Amino acid sequence: MEAARADLSRDVLFYQYVQWIAEQQWQAVRRGVRPVAIFGDFPFLVTIDSADVWSRQDEFLLDARVGAPPDAFATDGQDWGLPACNWDVMAASGDRWIRQRVRRMAALFDGYRVDHLVGFYRTYVRPRHGTAYFSPPAEPDQLAQGERLMRIFLESGDRVTVEDLGDVPTFVRASLARLGLAGYRVMRWERRWDQSGHPFLDPTSYPAVSVATTGTHDTETLAAWWESLAPDERASIAGLPTVRRIAGDTEALSRPGFAERTRDILLEALYAAGSDLLILPVQDVFGWRARINEPGKVSDCNWTFKLPWPVDRLDSEPAARECADRLRTWAEKYGRT
Repeated sequence: MEAARADLSRDVLFYQYVQWIAEQQWQAVRRGVRPVAIFGDFPFLVTIDSADVWSRQDEFLLDARVGAPPDAFATDGQDWGLPACNWDVMAASGDRWIRQRVRRMAALFDGYRVDHLVGFYRTYVRPRHGTAYFSPPAEPDQLAQGERLMRIFLESGDRVTVEDLGDVPTFVRASLARLGLAGYRVMRWERRWDQSGHPFLDPTSYPAVSVATTGTHDTETLAAWWESLAPDERASIAGLPTVRRIAGDTEALSRPGFAERTRDILLEALYAAGSDLLILPVQDVFGWRARINEPGKVSDCNWTFKLPWPVDRLDSEPAARECADRLRTWAEKYGRT
């Protein structure tokens, strides 16, 4: 290692310099866009060839991979190819690695989303040989670990939201409510699942400590989802009190296809939601159909979505200006400023 440090000293110095310049530029951007806040994303894990794993090899299980159990997205489950955390070793260190990452996020962003929240409570581990299992295996230990780690996020002082979607146990959502952490309320999934017909929940009933949204990077777009609904499901949404009040005449919602009027009614209904925070995928605010990711699949399309214009031209593009004006009107109307 000493020989490598000597041989690569100029390369190391170069990348240190580049990172220093990038840091200065990033902080200048943050100051320049005030009062707009910039939110980031806290990845659940890192790749096996990352600097984190290389420098903390005892804190990871190098002969196992992390994924997700079978769910509505992937009937065979998912294998992400990422090394699993050795939670016991991490806890013995005082969760130093997690704390360092949280401090870095606080230095970079005004708030952030914690990816795959349930994985901090219980990680789905796929060993190289053997049967997949949850770590920790027992619910009391899962609860204790998850709340210990969630308190580290809360101590950062940033605005923290948590991605609590997918196969999330009831005790995890109860834990988030106790801790006051904002989970996601995805309109298409907010339904009374214990009632006949699974009627949709009115957006105004979403809890204040939550994030309202039309979808995520893993779902089809609002337009594609709406067009896939059965007539009775569209009627269920059209009958929601908030939707009726906004639409007046809900005839537009009963027609096939996804018209601009339909888009605007659904988006405004979410602006009126009880959630303190609203996050909308860019495709949905325009009514586009191109999705970002289809979970569990590797393809040439996943994660390739791009805006049709460079971001520094958004202010001069008529379609983008019209969209911004629309969103601003709703933000002011519902106090989302």
